[in-house]
Amino acid sequence: MFCLGCNQVIDMKNGFLQCKQCRNYYHYECLNIGHEQYSALSAQYRATWQCPSCNNITRRTRSNLNTPVRQAQVPTSDESMNMSFDSSPPPTHATVPSTKSNIVTMDNIRDLLDQRLNASMSTLMDKFRSILKEEVKKLVKTEIDSVVQQLKNEFTMTTDYICADVADLKSEMKNIRACVKTLEAENTRLLKEINSLNSRLSSSEKLTRSLNLEIQAVPERKNENILAMFKSLCKSVNTEIKDDQIISCRRVAKLDPKKDRPRNILITLSNSRLRYQVISACRRFNKSTNEQYLNSSHLGLTSSSCKVYVCEHLSPECKYLHAATRLKAKELKFKYVWVKYGRVYMRKDDRAGHILVKNVDFLNNISNLGKE
Repeated sequence: MFCLGCNQVIDMKNGFLQCKQCRNYYHYECLNIGHEQYSALSAQYRATWQCPSCNNITRRTRSNLNTPVRQAQVPTSDESMNMSFDSSPPPTHATVPSTKSNIVTMDNIRDLLDQRLNASMSTLMDKFRSILKEEVKKLVKTEIDSVVQQLKNEFTMTTDYICADVADLKSEMKNIRACVKTLEAENTRLLKEINSLNSRLSSSEKLTRSLNLEIQAVPERKNENILAMFKSLCKSVNTEIKDDQIISCRRVAKLDPKKDRPRNILITLSNSRLRYQVISACRRFNKSTNEQYLNSSHLGLTSSSCKVYVCEHLSPECKYLHAATRLKAKELKFKYVWVKYGRVYMRKDDRAGHILVKNVDFLNNISNLGKE
């Protein structure tokens, strides 16, 4: 390393000072500091020491012309700037007496410059801070206003879209309500028509079955003569039916083929009066002979006898209603249930009046009547 004052190599064994600011080295002799003064310098002072160039805070080149060093040792020839030190003579350092007045003057100049520069820098920094603060405020305000306006626009677009969707939904709901009302009215009308058609169909079925007589639970046999069995039945109940009054005699298929119950016998007579004549005779026979009800032996079957039933030929709907009425009568402890002219009746006891059962819903409504 070289001394910036004399441009000579610095021996680390000899005294030197390094500037804290520019990090350059100087012989203490080149700084007009005596040996005793150098020895008296503290380590802290040496660590924070600044060269006169950095103390003056002026622009300068790395030259020894402005450095308060000995002019006699400042090289003037070009050879002195040669960086090769092979032929350079060893540096000779002469102790230059330090003048106390020069040090004081330099300190005063330094303090004065520091005060002026500090005041100027403080004012400039205050102005800079104020300007920077205003610019930052403007920039932040501009950015915030831009973001807020963008959010407003997006919110407006969103609300407009939602309002349009809500309006469409309201219109669609209005149309749906109108359609539902129309469908409800149409459904009511169709239900009325269905009930009317069911009533007409029921009447038609009753009319077509008005000539039919049904005999149930008669055991089936091969090569059986149904006409002879019916005549034997009429004879047993003391009712005379001529052959020309019998239109047909046959067994009909079962609704549930899996059941073991025999197929019913269907007798078609010439008029409904004959049908009720036979049914009434069978009822009188059952009432008059309490010990032996109408059974298969009265139809001419010699095998083991079993009870048989003679009734009207009912439609499937009427049969279902008749079965439901019998269950309800058993539950409510009604004494009588019967069918006449395709209608189902029930009676609580001998003193009570008869009740016409119109449908299954009617059975659910008479529960309280049976408990009275």
